[in-house]
Amino acid sequence: AADVPVRFNALTRSCVVIPCSFQDDEDQPLTRGIWHKKSGGMVYHNARSKVLDHFKDRTKILGNLNEGDCSLEIDDIKPFDNGPFCFYGEKEQRNIANKYRFNNSCVFIVMKASPEKPVMSSVPAQVDAGSTVNVSCSVSHSCSSHPPEFSWTVPSINNDVSDTAISRGVWKTTSTITFVVAGGDGPRNLNCTATFWGGKTQTRTFTLIVEG
Repeated sequence: AADVPVRFNALTRSCVVIPCSFQDDEDQPLTRGIWHKKSGGMVYHNARSKVLDHFKDRTKILGNLNEGDCSLEIDDIKPFDNGPFCFYGEKEQRNIANKYRFNNSCVFIVMKASPEKPVMSSVPAQVDAGSTVNVSCSVSHSCSSHPPEFSWTVPSINNDVSDTAISRGVWKTTSTITFVVAGGDGPRNLNCTATFWGGKTQTRTFTLIVEG
């Protein structure tokens, strides 16, 4: 069997990268990897004409089949792209294509209409004007080929972005900024907005009390 998750989350309109791997003890590598709907029809095939119209130009295998990586990207996820999607391989020997089925190698996609809200690291509730503050903002996602992008409501001295694997196929992208607190007494909103591939956004707001 190929190793794929049984259920996997995806954000509609964004992309999803379904992790998939297999072991092949034979000398000859797979000629092609194919993904199909369990109910019938090709989701990905290297011959574009064989792919269902609904999936044309929206799917590709990101992994290297020679290394046993059959991970599939589906872009612009639709609400009804929930599968199950199954993987199998082919090897061509003397112009004959041998199909290598991977038992139970199917994944069902659970759709999410809204992305998660960013999580902001703890910030001092009260800060002095002119002081330097470090703050991080992070979100999890399953579109590793196009991670979310962050924007802040304060000008930053520097902005470091990192990606960390949380679990297989699920990633956390973090933006860490350093900024100087502007002058003026009173409350000030610090907003972090994550823009996900496909255009959906979520914002986390923290209120700073500025002194001086």
